Amino acid sequence: MPERWATDHRLCFHSQGPEQTLEAGEFLSRAWRLGREQGVGQAIAQQRAGLTISLSGELGAGKTVFVKGLARGLGIGEELVSSPTFVLANEYPASVDGLVLHHVDFYRLETADELEPMGFFDLMGRNALLAVEWGARFAQELPLDRIDLTMEGDTESTPAGRRVTAWGTGHQSRRLLSEWRRLLAAGGRRTRVETGDAGQANV
Repeated sequence: MPERWATDHRLCFHSQGPEQTLEAGEFLSRAWRLGREQGVGQAIAQQRAGLTISLSGELGAGKTVFVKGLARGLGIGEELVSSPTFVLANEYPASVDGLVLHHVDFYRLETADELEPMGFFDLMGRNALLAVEWGARFAQELPLDRIDLTMEGDTESTPAGRRVTAWGTGHQSRRLLSEWRRLLAAGGRRTRVETGDAGQANV
């Protein structure tokens, strides 16, 4: 596994409601797909690697809505996606490129020992986008190179507003954050990139 970067890079933006949250998820999975289609030589293997996203936020924060957006960006019907709280894991094959979306929920798991019997570690394939709700509960079991995404209530602008913060923790995820930010900006979304604990740039 790649080493964790000493300084994570963070992408921050605001969602005014479920439709913008859905769109943000769509842009992220689309950015991942675009990255897989690019690159030459030694870069191909890394760019065509799978992606893991750890989602954090209170109940009702919009985590499953975000995953619906991920599905839409992969050409999967968003209406097919439901919360895996009780079934623990759902699988949604995409119609193109042999890609698959795995949607997992750690909320009801008591210990990390439950992950292997449920086949969790088999879900991290090179063609897989793995979205894990409440992933921080067993973060040590997730790939070091991943996106950690937190959703928090932000009702200053709209009652359903959310502040979304995403951390890239390795080569692939940090590169992906840059492409995701480009797509968000193209869609009219204001973003901010922060480096380290306090610094920030590119407002």
